[in-house]
Amino acid sequence: MRRLLSLLLLSLTLLTCAPVAQAPQSVAPALPYERAAFGSGWTDPDGDCLDTRAELLADLSTVPVRLAPSGCSVRHGRWFAPYTGQVVTEAGDLDIDHIVPLRYAWGHGAASWSAQKRARFARDPVNLLPVSASANRSKGARGPLDWLPPDPGFRCQYVLRFRRIAASYGLVQSAAEERELVALTGRLCGA
Repeated sequence: MRRLLSLLLLSLTLLTCAPVAQAPQSVAPALPYERAAFGSGWTDPDGDCLDTRAELLADLSTVPVRLAPSGCSVRHGRWFAPYTGQVVTEAGDLDIDHIVPLRYAWGHGAASWSAQKRARFARDPVNLLPVSASANRSKGARGPLDWLPPDPGFRCQYVLRFRRIAASYGLVQSAAEERELVALTGRLCGA
């Protein structure tokens, strides 16, 4: 009986200490990106009929803005479009760009965020800029390794803001991407 108990204890010890073959690591396919995952677009959280876009335009205009007759959208003002270095006076000529594009964020960690965090990211004024429509469309969903503003005078600030926003939201860069971003920052900012 004693011997049987010893063998039982020994077999239990071996079972708990023996290496277990690891199951192959499978990568779950990422959910496909959908803009709707970041919320319903521009909203009016304070109920003043000016949505996120209109409030951003009003805040960033260097002169008082003129609203549409409804009072719910901005028609005219004076904005500096940093990607191109242009001054724009017609709100309709501007897009509001996400410095860190939503699709880019999705592929770098936002797919696992809560819906609330994604909506906050999409409407965070720190991540939004009024830019010329053509510059916004040429950028698309690309980050600074694949696209830089046409105005060389804004490139350093763009890359620094992009990296700061990505870091503050915990977006994950691969080691290679991070090395390339550091090198790009050094080249553009003289650091």
